[in-house]
Amino acid sequence: MKSINYILTLIVSLLLFNSCKYDIDYIGELPNDKLVVASFIQADSVISISISKSAKPGIYNNNSWFGENDPNTQQLTSQVNDAKVDLYINGSLKQTLNGGTNQNKYTFSVIPRTNDSVEVRISYKDYAEAIGTANLNLLKPVSGLDSILVQKATDTINNIILYQVVLYLEIIDNGRDNYYQIEPDIYYEDSYGRRKISLTEAELLSENIIGVFKEASTNFQSSSNRFGVISNKQFKGETYKVRLAIPIDSRDLGYPPQGARKIYGNLNLSAIDKKSYDYLFTLNRYHNNYSFMSEPVIIVDGIENAYGFIGAKTTMTAHNINFTFGDDDK
Repeated sequence: MKSINYILTLIVSLLLFNSCKYDIDYIGELPNDKLVVASFIQADSVISISISKSAKPGIYNNNSWFGENDPNTQQLTSQVNDAKVDLYINGSLKQTLNGGTNQNKYTFSVIPRTNDSVEVRISYKDYAEAIGTANLNLLKPVSGLDSILVQKATDTINNIILYQVVLYLEIIDNGRDNYYQIEPDIYYEDSYGRRKISLTEAELLSENIIGVFKEASTNFQSSSNRFGVISNKQFKGETYKVRLAIPIDSRDLGYPPQGARKIYGNLNLSAIDKKSYDYLFTLNRYHNNYSFMSEPVIIVDGIENAYGFIGAKTTMTAHNINFTFGDDDK
């Protein structure tokens, strides 16, 4: 009987605790606002970066969960359209952009080459000058067997048909300190339109070395690796094999067949530098930090005097898919 009373008391206490709301007066200085940049630079590719800015809480109206605008916010945009951006390659100034080429996107005409050292300097009003660098000396990653399949399943309990894409990839590591990004640049198209599939909803079906893909997770069962970044610290000089399932659509069994659907695009594998990995790794951990009891997450920036990163990347296409199917396909 005592144990039952204890359990009931514990449940009531938890409910009361979760229903409490506290207003905490913050005493102290908030950090200065910074520019926000997140961009990869690849050899033999156009350099294009998007620039935004941070702000004190309540400035931007991006926190209305139920689609309602907060009348107390200032409705300001975070986009920076009029920054001065200098591009240096191997220590020499190659191009300066005074303002975005497409709103807050800044695209250079100068193309960097393999083994170039790239530096980007961003000046904007009274913000601290942001400085990002990328050394384009990464070796291209090597993949082994790979495949992309579309699977259909019938859920007789909920009376729905489910569709998912199953990705299989092998990464052959060279034994150095390497960091990778798995990128499904794959689109699903039906009569309602087109959308890009995302790793945010990916389910880890299998991996030959446990704890690689979900390394950034605070809760292994419910978290995701939304950016697809992994390190090789558990498989140096070995081959890592991973299989992922990404849901793409569902249909009620009572609905009529929809007609042709398409899956097309590439499964890309990239080598990235450490600072890009550190930023995306910690940002992913922050997004997975669901519990108020979890330890705070410090996001490691990869750019000086700004939030975000500028880093190096080299990409290979592991697999291509262009597949049309219908509701009657098995």
